[in-house]
Amino acid sequence: MSSDKNGDILRPLSDSEVDELLDLYKVKFGIRNFHYLLLYNQRKWDRQLSEAQIPRNDLNHISLRKQFYTHRRGNFRTWGTYVSLHRDIVQSVSFFSWQPDGAAELWECLEQTQLIEWTQGALLTNVDLGFCNRVKELAVSRGVTAIQPRQCFGMVLSHEDAFCAKVPDLPSEFEIRRLRAEDAAMVHDSWPNKGEGSLTYLQALVRFNKSLGICRSDTGELIAWIFQNDFSGLGMLQVLPKAERRGLGGLLAAAMSREIARGEEITLTAWIVATNWRSEALLKRIGYQKDLVNEWIKLVPNSS
Repeated sequence: MSSDKNGDILRPLSDSEVDELLDLYKVKFGIRNFHYLLLYNQRKWDRQLSEAQIPRNDLNHISLRKQFYTHRRGNFRTWGTYVSLHRDIVQSVSFFSWQPDGAAELWECLEQTQLIEWTQGALLTNVDLGFCNRVKELAVSRGVTAIQPRQCFGMVLSHEDAFCAKVPDLPSEFEIRRLRAEDAAMVHDSWPNKGEGSLTYLQALVRFNKSLGICRSDTGELIAWIFQNDFSGLGMLQVLPKAERRGLGGLLAAAMSREIARGEEITLTAWIVATNWRSEALLKRIGYQKDLVNEWIKLVPNSS
């Protein structure tokens, strides 16, 4: 998908420009900022995919390819204006600008671009609360008939604290290991967000991201797992019902926090729905703290 061919208001950023944008967000907001972390993680994936000689148009790895854009007539170095488009199960959209007095440049991008799949079920991620009402109004004006917003907490743990995270002892009837390619199908069967293309998404995550699973020692059955997400933090933590209330979720979250911190110089993060008190308490026991509240806005696809 190229905006250059049709003169779209969104202009793709080159890799070197994304690196500049990453540095701008680091200087402006610091290494705990979620937009910085999104940019950081994508450039990490770009390097991994390049080293594996996987071309950018490889459909089996499209879920690890975010394309960053900016205003065609703007200068991203001034206001940090960006729109990110990402394809996995549905299109996901992230955006931000620190332009004062309403971020006019960003709204021109969102209102005029033809690249956002408004009525096909796009997911607007990590939406700053100051942008939420206007972007929902924009979605309705584009023909979206149902919107499902979820207020989410961005939880944060410093790299130093994650590096030293205390991992509880694993009960003897279980073993912990990195997920393998053959685990993706089993995880997919239990995943509430599965859909067309989601198995290749999980397979790519297993190959290129950090992941951990807990298995039964006697049978090898996988009963809990966690992935590193596209902010280089914790994501997709799941414990099967038959293994709940054994402390395995907290153990995996602590172990993954430490695993990531010992491999990357990065702030650890996790997104949880604001009403998910159990996950909030689990993360707080490790040392995570609420850093911000944003919305993730699901645009329900119009029926055909």
